[in-house]
Amino acid sequence: MNTAILGALVGLAAMSGVLIVAGRMRATAPPSLALRVALHRGTRTLDERDSGPLSTYVSLLKPRMLRSSEAAVHRLDAAGRIGGIVRLRWDQLTWGGSGLGVGAVVGWWAIIKGATPLALVLLPAIGAVLGVLLLDRRISAQAKRRRARIEEQLPDVAELLAFAVAAGESIIPALHRVSSMVTGDLGDELATVVAEASTGVPIEQALRSASDRMGVPAVERFVDGLVISLERGTPLVGVVRAQASDARAVQQQALMEQAGRKDVIMLIPVVFLILPTVVVIALFPGLRGLQVLTS
Repeated sequence: MNTAILGALVGLAAMSGVLIVAGRMRATAPPSLALRVALHRGTRTLDERDSGPLSTYVSLLKPRMLRSSEAAVHRLDAAGRIGGIVRLRWDQLTWGGSGLGVGAVVGWWAIIKGATPLALVLLPAIGAVLGVLLLDRRISAQAKRRRARIEEQLPDVAELLAFAVAAGESIIPALHRVSSMVTGDLGDELATVVAEASTGVPIEQALRSASDRMGVPAVERFVDGLVISLERGTPLVGVVRAQASDARAVQQQALMEQAGRKDVIMLIPVVFLILPTVVVIALFPGLRGLQVLTS
């Protein structure tokens, strides 16, 4: 038997064993807290948990390739990508087709170099899967960067909204004024809220929808404060000012944490670049003098 085919069979057997062990561990693992709450509410059953080796392999790819439409739309909204699920499917087809083409070219080149014809089947399939996974990684990175930008913009927007409300404007004109003054992702979301409120959608529902689209915890707390104030009729000025102060405090805490992480990273060039250079400069005259004396 060919050595390559034997190695492929051994690798397939090893992977099958790993999948069987992983499936057994998932089947016998105790339910998580979220699953216990779901069971208590009656929204999920224990039979819904997959336990076989094949289902374990599918579950590894499902969060990226077989995601439901609702979850996919939520991720697209968080990333700020327009077009909805239709554009996502076209992007998946494009990236998967590109990976398929690259895999086919690599497989044909491998066959020319003497590889087995099996490479022409496996490499295009692997390329297509990698293309879809790279698209998912790109969308996740876009969503992460967008959330970071929104968190940075929230304190300024909250303070501007507090000034507008303190000047005597109601919530919708204040949101309209702030959305026309600021630029960026949060300003676009506020403009969407104002447009939905202008078409008859309740302002509370429009704010909740925007908060769900952005998926930022700080924005969710800010929207919760606004909605509770509007529903209970409490003074909006004090609530908005308190929310602006909380957003500024959260931003300062995030900056302190980021500075702490950067402090550790800054030690790398100091320890591995600057310090060795200083040591070499300090020891070089002495070493040179010893060489002169010994010679």
